[in-house]
Amino acid sequence: MKRITAPFKFLVPDKTDSTHFFLFAIICWVLGSNIIWMILDIRPPEMDQSLHMRQTFHYWQALTSGAKNWWIDVLNVEPFYPPFFHLSMIPFALIFGFTLDAGLVGSSLYLIVSILSIYGIGKILYNKTTGLIAAFLLSCFPIVLIYSRFFMISLMLTAMVSLSYYLFLKSNNLEDKKYSFLFSLVYASGLMIKWTFLIYTLPAILIGLFAGSHSFKDRITQLFYYSGMITALLIFPFIIYVVGEMKWIPLCLESLLILSLVKSFPRKVISHQKALNLIALTCVCVLICFPWYAHNFINISIGMSKFGFPTDVLKGQMDWPLPIWGYYLEIAGRQMGIPVFLGFLVAFVLFIFKNKQQKSLLLGWVIFSLLIFTLINNKGDRYTLPVLPAMALIMAVVMVQIKRQQWRKFFYLITGVSAIITAIYSGFFSTPMPVPFLGAGYFFGPLNPPSKAIWPVDRILNDIILTIPPTNKKVLTVRTLTNHGSFHRGAFRDTAEFRELPIIMKSVKRNVGEMTDFFITKTGDFGKHAFKDINPKLTRLLENPALTKTFTPFKAYSLPDGSQGLVLKKAIQPANDLTGVKNLDQVGSLILTALESYPIYGIKNAVNPTISIIATANPEDIFLGRYKQIKITADSAVSNKIILTDFELIFDDVQINIY
Repeated sequence: MKRITAPFKFLVPDKTDSTHFFLFAIICWVLGSNIIWMILDIRPPEMDQSLHMRQTFHYWQALTSGAKNWWIDVLNVEPFYPPFFHLSMIPFALIFGFTLDAGLVGSSLYLIVSILSIYGIGKILYNKTTGLIAAFLLSCFPIVLIYSRFFMISLMLTAMVSLSYYLFLKSNNLEDKKYSFLFSLVYASGLMIKWTFLIYTLPAILIGLFAGSHSFKDRITQLFYYSGMITALLIFPFIIYVVGEMKWIPLCLESLLILSLVKSFPRKVISHQKALNLIALTCVCVLICFPWYAHNFINISIGMSKFGFPTDVLKGQMDWPLPIWGYYLEIAGRQMGIPVFLGFLVAFVLFIFKNKQQKSLLLGWVIFSLLIFTLINNKGDRYTLPVLPAMALIMAVVMVQIKRQQWRKFFYLITGVSAIITAIYSGFFSTPMPVPFLGAGYFFGPLNPPSKAIWPVDRILNDIILTIPPTNKKVLTVRTLTNHGSFHRGAFRDTAEFRELPIIMKSVKRNVGEMTDFFITKTGDFGKHAFKDINPKLTRLLENPALTKTFTPFKAYSLPDGSQGLVLKKAIQPANDLTGVKNLDQVGSLILTALESYPIYGIKNAVNPTISIIATANPEDIFLGRYKQIKITADSAVSNKIILTDFELIFDDVQINIY
């Protein structure tokens, strides 16, 4: 047979080795269970999933728009998440539609990449059996299977992290030319999935840079030389990019630095090939990543300040009696299920104190990542998903190294049965199993059974569309006042966009109905997504005279959770008895006052503001808040924190909430 040199050459069948049969069985288990789950489930996308589906759709629109500047349109689609995940999901969406099925198929394939990668890592560091057990455990972790059925970034990020570690090991600490180049491509791709990719893989980079048995003096030499390379390859180019007419100064300094690096090359501590591989890694990452990151740098910074490092701890609800620093310890119990998690705790302690080989890479992968995300206030189970392959491998290492065969087989059996039961129960059963002192319902991890419940998202939008006369080309503005996981703005917004309906879906930023044709809300409990109490807004919508005289019940719909979906239609009652309704100066003064308190795009700190209102030819329109024109001017005003001079705002043929 011709020698195989592909990155996954360990997949080539070997008639004398049953390892590949079991590896194939693991892949069939993942695909089979996910296909069954997909057939049984018809739920609408939850909030984050609907967001990523919509972004994928927008990337497809940008790519197929035929615009001259389509490349700029692609860069502008999403300012916070890099585009590789959404671009990779387009082929699946074209086959399965822009639905959760496309996300499940794509995420399942990324899970297979993770399984193959951790098998390869285990085989390189230890042996085939270790890699196989790690692959099996990873395929049974409840949280991994849950996200393999979601339209989310998490599994692709996990796959790229695992594949990066595998290629790093194959590169022999970045000494091998071919595998170092493959590592560079995967590393750049990982950075284009999410910026947190750097956190998970930094231990591999550091080990690769400083690998080998060198003296302290040699380490210092390496450190200074690598710092010089980073300055020459990254810092100076960035400075040259942002400065204006004085670019020649940093360009000259960069040239001098490169010349000094070439002359003082430390041959004894860094090989020529490794230096070239590091330069290639840097260049590949810059070429692939720079356009998007440079274009969206400000938006990324703002997003990280709001979501990555908020002032308060977000998504940090805990059941265990631990301080917040123990959040990811509790989360690991949910991610694996309590039976497997207990085995991991024992294995982790034994791995640290008993295992004497190949510890630094795995411990760096796990501990460094968990430490960083513990320090970040925004917390969630998906943020440490890329760490789970390493945790599975640690368990596998300890079990394989049990010396007595009888005990080793016993722990194989106990762990295997526990993992399979956990995976099946978490994915297909709906009855939680409480654990004393450890919270309710997480014994086998979080539950995510398929759902046959029909949420009438399409039906509601169809009924709203029927209110538009066939000859009318009006676009309706519909607002949602609900944050239930299966009944929320994202589900309605995605459906309206994918079906190209004449509807603009918006949420409720304030409690009035300007520029709104319909409200969608629901009664009853909002489930696990009720982290924001919307009852005050809902009460005002249903009881406040200013809104009850503006919006009337349109239709009610029975929902699977026993509540009702409510749709209210704008039907303004004439304000015949409202004092001052005919006094346009008084109405104008009230409009200016209202605009000052309007969120985001309100008008604040106006200097010498004036407002003029022109009535329509129909005298009855005054009682409906309908005018031919409203014009607002000011010497200056602040809107969305931006100072605008010679301010002028004109509304033509506008209707306001006169109440």
